Amino acid sequence: MLKARYAKGRIRLKKGEQQRPNGTFAYRWTDRYGSRHAVYAKTIKELRVKEEAILKDTLDGIQSLGANATINSYFVIWQKIKSGIRQTSFITYHKLYQRYIEPKFGKIMLKDLTYSKVVLFYKDLLENHGLGISSVNNINVVLSMILNVAIRDGVLRTNPCTGALKELKRKYAGTKKEVKALTQAEQEVFEDFLKRPGIFHCLYPLITVMLYTGIRVGELGGMRWADVDFEKNQIEISHTLVFEEKPGQKGSVFSLNPPKTKTSERKIPMNPKVRDALLREKNRQLANGINCNVTIDGYSDFVFLDDNGSLFHYKKLNHRLARISTAIDNEIKSNGTVNGLTSFPHVHSHMLRHTFATRMREAGADIKATADIMGHTEVELTLNTYTDASEDFKRQEIALLDVLDSTKVG
Repeated sequence: MLKARYAKGRIRLKKGEQQRPNGTFAYRWTDRYGSRHAVYAKTIKELRVKEEAILKDTLDGIQSLGANATINSYFVIWQKIKSGIRQTSFITYHKLYQRYIEPKFGKIMLKDLTYSKVVLFYKDLLENHGLGISSVNNINVVLSMILNVAIRDGVLRTNPCTGALKELKRKYAGTKKEVKALTQAEQEVFEDFLKRPGIFHCLYPLITVMLYTGIRVGELGGMRWADVDFEKNQIEISHTLVFEEKPGQKGSVFSLNPPKTKTSERKIPMNPKVRDALLREKNRQLANGINCNVTIDGYSDFVFLDDNGSLFHYKKLNHRLARISTAIDNEIKSNGTVNGLTSFPHVHSHMLRHTFATRMREAGADIKATADIMGHTEVELTLNTYTDASEDFKRQEIALLDVLDSTKVG
C-alpha cells in the first residue's frame, strides 16, 4: 500500500503531484505513447484545475503533447498533406500566412488558442494593417484548414476560426479594396505614351493585348505562339503561368497550370488592334534576335519576352507599370494638364483587366459575351466585380431620361 504524501499545510497530494523546493506545485504524468509530461502551478488549487483539464483531454482523446504545438508547426504539417487545392491558390495562402500569421500569431500554442484571440487577430488586420475583408477572409480560409488538421489529429476539439468573421463582415463589409478601371481619358493618355518611341515602347504590344482582351496576367505569361491563330483571329487560353518564390532560397520557380477554372479555358477573338499588337511583338523579337530561352514543364516558345528572352511574370510587369505610371504623372504635372487630366493613377496589371470589362460595358456589349471572354463562371462576377462606370458614362446614361422626356412632350 502506497504511503500518503502531504504538502505543507497538511494538504494530501494525489498520484503524480508534488511540492517543489520553492513551494510551487507540479503534476507529472505519462501519456498513452509513453512520453513524460509536467505542468506547474503556484497553488495546489491551480494545479488541480490543470489536472482536470488534462483528464478531460485524455477522456476526449485530445493529445496533450500535440496541444503544445504552435500554429506554425501545424502549418508545416498542413503543407505536407494538403490536397485538393489549386497551386495558384496555395501560393496565395502561403504568402498570406508568411506575411500576416507566421511572425507573431503563428507562435501561439494550440492549447492557448481561443475564438476571441482569432477574432481580435482579424480585427487588428482590418484596422491596423490596411487589409480588406476579402483578404482577411482568405487568411481565415488557410488558418481554418490548418486547424482542421489539428482537429483530425486529436489535438483540438473545435476550430476557433468557425464564425470568427461573421460579425466582422457586417462591420467591415465596405473595406474591400476596389480595383479601379482607367477612365477613357486615362486610357488614351496611357496608350499614346506607350506608342511613342522610348524605353517603354516595347511594352505597347503586351499592354494592348491586356487592354483589349481582358486576359489575366498569368494567362498572358503562359501564352505561346501555338495558342495564337492568325487565320481564325483568336487566342486559345490553355495555361496560366505561376511564379513562386521559395522561402529561404534565391530565385523563383515557374510552372504552368491549367487556367483558374474550367470556364477559363477559352478562345478569345482578336480584334484588329490585338492582331496588330501580336504581329508587332513577333517582328520586334525577330528584328532584335530575341529568342525564348525558357522551358517550363516541357513548354517553350512563349509570346511575351523581355530583351533577354525571359518571361514577363506579374512582378516584373507591375514594376514596369509603376515606372510608366510615374513617368506619365510627371509629364502631366509638368504640362499642367494633358487630355483634361491633372494627375495619373498608379497602374498595375489587374487594373488593365478591369479596364477591359468597363470599356465593354460602356460600349453596350452583351454581358454574357463579356463574361465568356474574361473566363468567368458567372455573369454576376463580371457585373459586380469588374465593371465600373465612369462619370462620363453615367452622365450619358442618365441623359437618356432627358431624351425620353422630350419624346413624351413631343
